[in-house]
Amino acid sequence: MLSSNIIEKKKIYRTGIYLRLSKEDGDKAESDSISNQRNLIEDYLEDKDDFCIIDEYVDDGYSGSNFERPAFQRMYDDLKSGAINCVVVKDLSRFGRNYIEVGRYLERMFPVMGVRLIAINDNYDGASEWKNSDSIIVPMRNLMNDAYCRDMSVRIKSQLEVKRKRGEFVGNYVPYGYKRNPRKHSQLIIDDEVAENVRLIFSWKMEGMTDKGIAERLNSIGILCPLEYKKKNGVRVSEHFKRNSTAQWSAKMIYRILHNDIYAGNMTQGMHKKIDYRSKEIIEQPEEKWVRVENTHDPIIDKQQFELIQTIEGTDTRRSPEHSTVMLFSGYIECGECGSKLVRRSSSYRGKKYSYYNCSGYKADKHSCTPHNISHDKLYDIVLETVRQQISVTIKMEQFLASVDELPLKRKRVVQLDGQMEKLQEELEKNQRIKKKLFQDYSEGILNRGEYLEYIELYMNKISNCKEKMEEVANQRKDTMSDNIDGPWVTSFKKYRNLQELTRPIVVELIEKIVVHQNNAIEIRFKYQDAMNEIMEQMSMEIQDDSGENQVAACK
Repeated sequence: MLSSNIIEKKKIYRTGIYLRLSKEDGDKAESDSISNQRNLIEDYLEDKDDFCIIDEYVDDGYSGSNFERPAFQRMYDDLKSGAINCVVVKDLSRFGRNYIEVGRYLERMFPVMGVRLIAINDNYDGASEWKNSDSIIVPMRNLMNDAYCRDMSVRIKSQLEVKRKRGEFVGNYVPYGYKRNPRKHSQLIIDDEVAENVRLIFSWKMEGMTDKGIAERLNSIGILCPLEYKKKNGVRVSEHFKRNSTAQWSAKMIYRILHNDIYAGNMTQGMHKKIDYRSKEIIEQPEEKWVRVENTHDPIIDKQQFELIQTIEGTDTRRSPEHSTVMLFSGYIECGECGSKLVRRSSSYRGKKYSYYNCSGYKADKHSCTPHNISHDKLYDIVLETVRQQISVTIKMEQFLASVDELPLKRKRVVQLDGQMEKLQEELEKNQRIKKKLFQDYSEGILNRGEYLEYIELYMNKISNCKEKMEEVANQRKDTMSDNIDGPWVTSFKKYRNLQELTRPIVVELIEKIVVHQNNAIEIRFKYQDAMNEIMEQMSMEIQDDSGENQVAACK
């Protein structure tokens, strides 16, 4: 009698351990910690000799709502190459929380690839003859994991919204020039190592440099751009968009810095949002949904300079290709007749170069306007002398007001504004009464539907206009009581009291526009002219005696 022993060779699984933890796990972070997951899996595999641990894959700080995780992607590459053919996780929620995607891996991809997945706490084993995935249990668990992820997403969004409204920083990456306060993670403090670079960017822009010119200068002197600076400090950043081995400053980076009011001490957040908790796709939010809180941290740039930079961006600052800076008056000169910009041109005569301005409207259509030619040197002299006179007027005004009590001036202005407010209130109440009566007239057949809708729109607009004017008057009253002669506009003029030459920053800070009329008549509109005229008017109303009138006249 013959006998034989059939020995079946045991399959050895090349095993990868997958561990994941994200912020969304909240108060379960301790039980789901990376070390606890590792210990649980190692205990499970300890007495099983058909598993050979090849590698460990750890995604610490990554959401389970999608599979765009670096360690998971590395593990998937190893599965495709055959380096491993088994994955062990603590439970299915560690593998992923998107129930559709998890189901796709469990039911379609892994069986085709010959991959065994084990989820210890869910009693799931892809190699068992009766897989839990064939029943309703695993899909239900996946659905619950997905629902948990969705619930956490809603909760986290609500928490972030509260923090934004409190002026706390909730972004992943701190803006260049700032760092997190080690004692309060959501508060920004100035990063002295690079804050001066931000000041240089704003200063160079004031001097007339283009965004591209500023970027080129920063690159030429070896200042690290924000991405490289973050890497130098050990911050994990995405580099998929980087074109060169080392990232460089660009005009786009400069533009973003110049327009980010975080540098003026304000916090504007919520400009973008994710379409869905499962997706990484981001869309822009309309401006009315942005959350802006003022004075949340120390500014690197004072508010006045920041606002000036924003006005520069609204002007026409074209330049010739060979220059990295704009011309002195670029964007500020306009025609007094057609309103077009005057553009700078150059010509040579007997070896000497001359610069002049003429109307761009005339160049486009010679029948629409006249040239309005004026030489650069002549315009420069006129503007320089006018600015000097305005500085002198400001200083005299300050000296005069320092010698009198400003309170009566303010009181008189407040009385005027209160009178305006009473009239506006009466007008508002009258329009509200008429609007209320319109429906009664429509109900009684006095007005047809078309007339009713037309009148309703008319009086709603009147009511809206009244409210806007009342708000404006209220703000003027508030400003009148809080303002004093030593305001920002006075400071702006005073700091140039010994002015010898015009520079681009002076033009940007003091001048609103320069208007060239026929026969080279020049009109210069200063940025703070309304404030100055208002104080002059108050002074004229208050001072009635001869000596006082003479002092006011001395300021003009």
